[in-house]
Amino acid sequence: MLFCDMIDETQEFEPLPWMANLKKDSIQVLLNAAPLPIRFQIFRDVLDDTTSEDLLLLQKNLRKHLPRRKKLAEQDSEGLWPIGNPTKGLNEVQIQTLQFIRQIESLHELLELMVTGKQERVTLGMREVIRYLAEKNLPLRFHHLTQAVFLAISFKLDGNPIIKDLMRSMLQSQNADGGWSSMDGEKESCIWSTQFFLWTMGHSESFRKNRVLQKGLAYLKANVLLEDKSLLLPGMQVWDTLITGTSGLSVMTGGTLRYLETLQVSVGVQRDRKVDKLIDWLVENQLKTGLWPSIIGRDRQGDHLVTLRVLKVLKHFQTQRVQEALDYEKNNSYE
Repeated sequence: MLFCDMIDETQEFEPLPWMANLKKDSIQVLLNAAPLPIRFQIFRDVLDDTTSEDLLLLQKNLRKHLPRRKKLAEQDSEGLWPIGNPTKGLNEVQIQTLQFIRQIESLHELLELMVTGKQERVTLGMREVIRYLAEKNLPLRFHHLTQAVFLAISFKLDGNPIIKDLMRSMLQSQNADGGWSSMDGEKESCIWSTQFFLWTMGHSESFRKNRVLQKGLAYLKANVLLEDKSLLLPGMQVWDTLITGTSGLSVMTGGTLRYLETLQVSVGVQRDRKVDKLIDWLVENQLKTGLWPSIIGRDRQGDHLVTLRVLKVLKHFQTQRVQEALDYEKNNSYE
C-alpha cells in the first residue's frame, strides 16, 4: 500500500455532538481500517472536509485504486461488460436482458468505487444503458429500471430525454395505495421496490418535489416494519438487514437503514417519534468493534459500508435533534 493511501492512525478528531451517544468512535475505526472509497467519504460527507491534505491524498489515490482499475479494464471498446454467464440456449431477448443487467450492475459497482460521470468509460457504459432503454423492449423488473435511473442521476445524465421519459412513466405506474409493483402485470405493491424508487427519486433535483412521491412516502410510512409486504423479499428479517449491494435483489435491501436514508433525501419530511425510535435503535445496535452489523443479531464483526451509511443518517437526524434541544434551552432560559 502506498504511503499516501494511508491515514495517520494517531490523528484524532474533536467529538461531534451528534455522536455523543455512541459506544465507540466509528469515524476513527473506519479511517484506520476501511477501504479507500469509504475513508474518502468519511472526510467529504461526514467531516465536511474538502481541503485537507488527507482528503486530497485519498482523492488522488482513488484513481489508482486496484478494484476500480480492474473493473474499468473489464469493459470492452463498445462500453460493454462481459455477461460472464453461459448464454447457450438463450434467445436474443434473454441475452440482451442479461447484458443490460450486467451493465447497470457494473456501473453501480464503479459508483461505489467513487468513479464519476467525467470518466470516459462511464460515459461509454451509460450510453449503452440508455440505448438499450430506447431501442429494446426488455422484460425488466421495476428495480432494474430504478437502478438505471439512479445511475443516470448519479452520473448527471438525468437530463437525457430518454431518462426523463422513463422517470415520468415510472411515476405514472403508481398503484392506488401509493406503492409500486415489482413488475408489470402485478397488482400488489412491493414495499422494497417502492422504497428503492423513492430513495432514488429523492436524489433527483428535477423530480424530488413531485406530489406522486409524497403519496409514495405515505404508503411507505404506513407499512414500515411490517412483514410480507413483498414477494421478492418477504419476512421481518429484511428490516434487520442493513447491508445493500450493487447486484440482484441486494440493491433493494437495507431494511430500516434504507428507510431512514429515504426519509433523509425526501422533501418535506420532518423528524417524529417513530424516526427518533429508529435512530435510537440504530445507536443501540452499534457493535463493540465500533461498526454496525450487516444484519442485526447475526453479524458480530460489522460492515464498513453499513457503518458509513449509518453515520450519514445519524449526522442528519441527530444534528436536528441536538439543535432542537439547544433551541429549547435558549427559548426557556431565564437569563
